[in-house]
Amino acid sequence: MSNKLQKKQAPSIVVKPTIDLTKINTGALTAGLSKLTIPRLFYQLVIFVMDGSGSMTYEGKTGKSKGDELSDSLIDTLKRLKASKNKNCFDVSMYAYANESICVLRQVPIKDLDLTKNYNPCDFITHYNSTKLGETMEAVKQECNDYLKINGEKNAQALIIVLSDGVVFDYDLSLKKCNELKLNNKITIASIFFESVSWQEGFNIDDLESYKKYMQDMASNESLFTSTLNADEIRNHMIKSISTVSKIN
Repeated sequence: MSNKLQKKQAPSIVVKPTIDLTKINTGALTAGLSKLTIPRLFYQLVIFVMDGSGSMTYEGKTGKSKGDELSDSLIDTLKRLKASKNKNCFDVSMYAYANESICVLRQVPIKDLDLTKNYNPCDFITHYNSTKLGETMEAVKQECNDYLKINGEKNAQALIIVLSDGVVFDYDLSLKKCNELKLNNKITIASIFFESVSWQEGFNIDDLESYKKYMQDMASNESLFTSTLNADEIRNHMIKSISTVSKIN
């Protein structure tokens, strides 16, 4: 009986391809990565509604006009938002009001906002010997409703920050508009009474507490209202309001 030798096949060797890192187009890779965006966790519209009446041209606590103090506080607040890890979640609008209603800034993502500008509301107002808020709140209401409708399937909400340094002449109408907005549980109103170093001519200092109460009643709750002479406290109240509503640190 003859022995038959069977040849065994040599095991196959799998050669894994290697990456030559010297041949990677790093410029193209960087460009590609730069286009990647972190998905938005939420859609937060913040609308600043600023008194631009004549009294906002008066000197504030720092020696600047109250309008300039407000602009500085606003820009500081927005810089903080723009530097936050959630910056792509915020959109911003601004209005100024007096005898007239002016849209200072149409809705823009916070990341695209130009913070080199001055946002003194008095710079946008031509007729300023009265303080009428109702027309502006109607425009704000429409903007909020449109924003929430467009982002209806998303985690979306709106925060309105209203500031006045005196008497709102059309208070009943303004409060009515605020109460209409409060009916939507996705809309929150914060308010600030920016007090004066010296009280305005023609108004009784004894009524000051009533004017503060008017502004407080516009807010969604007492914690979202502040009354202050200090522009830094205005900034802090803005930041606190945004953080509270957006549930971020």
